[in-house]
Amino acid sequence: MGNLSEKLHLAPDILGNTTVVNLYGKEMALVENYQSIIDYTSEQIKLQGRHNKLIVRGTCLRIDRFTKEDCKIYGEICCVEYIGT
Repeated sequence: MGNLSEKLHLAPDILGNTTVVNLYGKEMALVENYQSIIDYTSEQIKLQGRHNKLIVRGTCLRIDRFTKEDCKIYGEICCVEYIGT
């Protein structure tokens, strides 16, 4: 797949093999291409991506919406951390 995306000049997220995080200020994060929710508290939300884990830390965190395509997180976000390769 890497060769296909390179030949067509496609970003890896278009093929769905990269977790994408869009931050809107520090109040909202939209996570795309994740696989599952591993842990969920008001201070930490841990998501499993295809090749890594993603941790969103903050206060008053809540998941507003989650579908197969994306997960919308609200609260006061202080950091986003990737774990793994």
